[in-house]
Amino acid sequence: MSNPIIELGRHKFICGLFWQSLSRPRELAREAADLARKIDCDLVVLRREYSTAQAGFAHSGSGARQTVYSLAAAVASRLARDGAHYDGENQPVHNWLAAFRLADGNWAYFAVRDANFLPNGDFAGSREEVFERLHGDYGLGGWNLVIGDAELEHYGFHNFRERSIEDVLGEPAGGRIKVSKAWMLRPTAARLSPRMLAAAAAVCALLVLGAGLGWRQYQLRQQAQRMAAVAEMARQAGLPRPRAALAPAPHPWIHSAAPVKVARACVAGLAQLTPGGWALAEYSCGAPEQRFTWARQESTVDLLLAQVPQAQVDIGGDTATLALPFAPGAGADDVLLPRQQLVAGIQSRLQLMNLGLHLALTPPPPPAGNAEGTMAPDWYTYTYAIGPVGVSPLEVAAILDMPGIRLERLRYRAGIWSLEGVIYAK
Repeated sequence: MSNPIIELGRHKFICGLFWQSLSRPRELAREAADLARKIDCDLVVLRREYSTAQAGFAHSGSGARQTVYSLAAAVASRLARDGAHYDGENQPVHNWLAAFRLADGNWAYFAVRDANFLPNGDFAGSREEVFERLHGDYGLGGWNLVIGDAELEHYGFHNFRERSIEDVLGEPAGGRIKVSKAWMLRPTAARLSPRMLAAAAAVCALLVLGAGLGWRQYQLRQQAQRMAAVAEMARQAGLPRPRAALAPAPHPWIHSAAPVKVARACVAGLAQLTPGGWALAEYSCGAPEQRFTWARQESTVDLLLAQVPQAQVDIGGDTATLALPFAPGAGADDVLLPRQQLVAGIQSRLQLMNLGLHLALTPPPPPAGNAEGTMAPDWYTYTYAIGPVGVSPLEVAAILDMPGIRLERLRYRAGIWSLEGVIYAK
């Protein structure tokens, strides 16, 4: 994930950190360094406000660098120091949303629940991306305050305060932005740790293993072709077909695109959130179609059809749907990994993001070949479900982007995603 650099006054700030709560008050730096090694990050900023502690992580390879300040940490620090005026008085604020226009035309977005940044609550992007995230999170309810530029006022947010990013960070006297060293990104370690060196060695070993598996797969294909030729010669000579001439079972994963490709296509297709004032109730995406479902709210059918003429309105006039073709393409003929290695790795990486993986093993087919002369599959098939997912589905798809894993369907409802798919493994 990229981390955009933002210039405010004489200082440079960064957005898009990955925030995680810390639980060891006396050794926050060590706990943050341990987490950084697990998620492959080398820069961190620590924040302690109220009774909570968090670490925001970044990787220097995604645009982040030392000597820049975390914009999220700066905004949260100023709000913790100054409080906010809502419900008729100035008081501490623990649950808030903020969206600020930046000088380059993009927007910065922050979401804090119980004084902690949500894992995806530090974000900078286009106006459309930020407003989509803002409306999705606001729909969850429970926010004390919404802060942002004047453009947000007409949306009718409860307890809205109009403030620019310069107003929030500026000092009361003169408005000049004064930074704090506590907001600065710092390296998590001065040198590569033994664990990271061991991890690099493990990656190299996996690459060697993958090459060996690829060569083995090539040999098996060559053997199958020779056996098929022998079987054909035997058939033409009128001899019984030998059992060994059964063709390998077809690989179903070659018909589905890789998880990242599917997720990108689905996220790109998520448009028309509020056409004609109708609210998006659910979005489902997966071959062979994308399906939108809208609820009328206070709008009318005519306003919806003026923007989405193909929408199908139910007979009651309060719900409408739209189905569009969806074909992300075919996939590669992956060489499958051992199931214990593959499943355990995916479970561990999702657990680091506090995401659950629900697996179900599909019963194996009969051991004998079928009537068409095809052998039974020699792999295991699992179905999986992941959700609710509060982070971007692209982050989850990047974790799933491994040999034999396919993403079949994504669903979006009220800012929350869920994912479903299949895992093929040896």
